[in-house]
Amino acid sequence: MKNKKAFKRFKGIVSKHFDRDFYRSKGFQFVWLIAFFVFCWLVCWLFGALNGIGGWRVMELLLDPGCFAGSNELGAAWVQLIVTFVGAVCFTSFLINAVGNWLDQRVERFKQGQVIYEFDDHILILGANDMLINILKSLVAVPDNKKRDIVIQTCGDVEGLRSVIYAEIPESLSRNIYVVFGNRNHGDSLNLLDAFETKAIYILGEENEPFHDATNLECLRLLKSVCEKAVNPINCYMVLNRLSSIQHFYYKSDNGSTDKLHLTVISATENIAQRLLINRDYEPNRLYPALDRDGISADSPVGVHLIVAGMTQVGVAVATTAAHICHFPNFRTKGIRTKITFIQRDIKRDMDLFAGRYRQMLDLSYYRYVNTSNPDQSKDFFPLKEYLPKNCDKKGFLDIEWEFIDGGPECEWVREYLTACAERDGASEYTTLALCENDHDAAISASLSLPRRIYEKGIPVFVYQPGSGELLRSAKQTDRYANLYPFGTKPDCYDFQYRYRLQCARRIAYLYDLANAGEKFIEMPSHDELKDRWFKLQYAFQQSNLYSANSVQMKLRSISPAGDSLTEEQVEILSETEHNRWNMERLLVGFSGYRYDERMAFKRILESSDTAARNRCKAELDEMKKKRFMHKDIAPYDELSDSTKEYDRIIVRNIPKVLK
Repeated sequence: MKNKKAFKRFKGIVSKHFDRDFYRSKGFQFVWLIAFFVFCWLVCWLFGALNGIGGWRVMELLLDPGCFAGSNELGAAWVQLIVTFVGAVCFTSFLINAVGNWLDQRVERFKQGQVIYEFDDHILILGANDMLINILKSLVAVPDNKKRDIVIQTCGDVEGLRSVIYAEIPESLSRNIYVVFGNRNHGDSLNLLDAFETKAIYILGEENEPFHDATNLECLRLLKSVCEKAVNPINCYMVLNRLSSIQHFYYKSDNGSTDKLHLTVISATENIAQRLLINRDYEPNRLYPALDRDGISADSPVGVHLIVAGMTQVGVAVATTAAHICHFPNFRTKGIRTKITFIQRDIKRDMDLFAGRYRQMLDLSYYRYVNTSNPDQSKDFFPLKEYLPKNCDKKGFLDIEWEFIDGGPECEWVREYLTACAERDGASEYTTLALCENDHDAAISASLSLPRRIYEKGIPVFVYQPGSGELLRSAKQTDRYANLYPFGTKPDCYDFQYRYRLQCARRIAYLYDLANAGEKFIEMPSHDELKDRWFKLQYAFQQSNLYSANSVQMKLRSISPAGDSLTEEQVEILSETEHNRWNMERLLVGFSGYRYDERMAFKRILESSDTAARNRCKAELDEMKKKRFMHKDIAPYDELSDSTKEYDRIIVRNIPKVLK
């Protein structure tokens, strides 16, 4: 009984290992085959020895069953026949099946992305979201990447992803692209992919996965540990989807980088808005209309009016991106502000959430709430008086105002409002409408049923369509709907100009460093030096320089410069415009200003002859700026000292150098 149980146990162990090894097909089936052959040879050798057959003859019969027919040995013929039969079964059948099975399993493992090679100096892409194809197109277009391996890790359908890649990228350019299966939040998986030997890493994540941003942040944490073994610093680009996921980076004392991993954080939602309003790439050789059309000069009586339907993630990103870039010299000369309006049914809750997130900015802004069904609940909000200089406009010193209208595009009050805005277009405002609803079918329906005057006046209507914009492109062929523009479509979600704008931002950061040191600009440093300086900056200041770079084209349109240099008058005009932009940008990223009386007290100390008091004041202000995110220069341009104004001037004077 005990022997029977032991035999069953032995049989079970052997069967489990046999089945597992043949299923995995990592070469273990050949180990089994060799072991089986050795066992058969020993048994056959024993029988052959007992019947006068030599060991080499046994080996010959096992390896080549055909030699049995030409045998001259008559003795023990039946034993030779048995040995020959064992050899035929063991090698003719088992060997062919083992090799065939190994090849089939190898092909199947490759299809499933389970074959991983040794890589070095490669580009690693973790995840396969909508940005992937355009990222690949941009990478294979770089001459240095022609022979560089590009490895994509995904936890989705590997074979399906390969098919998409091969359909989008020519075979000659896709030979070095490899797709493997795995999870980016497993340290062992990252080590297998030789993450510490890469040239660059892109943390994209998968499309529509739960906890996308949290998983990417976990992946970043693991990469920082894995890449400690790296010889050279690795460029790492991490994509986060939600605006709230980005927000905490502004309060970091660094930028999330290490000595071995240089991090660039990209907001997928802001990226959509920046492609629309800054790059403006609609189709090849065709641009989206600019919010400021051909530019707004100091003498212009017109201001920008952006109307955003839907306080969604994309809607808020479009509005805040406009707030970052829409600053014009006619605010100084004519008091004209950029106006950003949100329209949405039951907007009050989202308005309160917006106000909670951007409290510092709204405390210094004029904004109003309009209740279309109950006008008695409408209310105007003015900046806090303690922050304003004496005799200041009651709307404050910021050049952006906000409006929140409780009503959808189908509401009669809103339709009349849109009609009135269309009538003013070109006379007192440049009106633009952005439909950013999460219900994309409803957005199409709304875009096709707007007030007639919107179409007649050709008011640009941007419609968020992440799936496909073909329906609106078809409608756009008609005269009535020629002013409709789909945006945010998945095939176009990668920003091809981001690297260029990032380089411009690094040049602006260098100009700030010169202003801090009180030095004059001579020439731009090399790309590598700019890059080294960049990754020493706090994240909030990196973004500040990037937002400044984003606004350059609007600045240039407002003055129409002749040639590559600006006059001193143009420099002064744009310097004030740049400071107005900086005020808004600081407030949007979470900085707070000081009260007016505090600003004046600081100014008196800093302009005094008491060196010790000046140094104490500077140290206190610097500490408050870094730890409490408070800045004394969030103030009207006229309040600034001449040395502070020089920060804006040095950027404006060297705009042509920034763009080169």
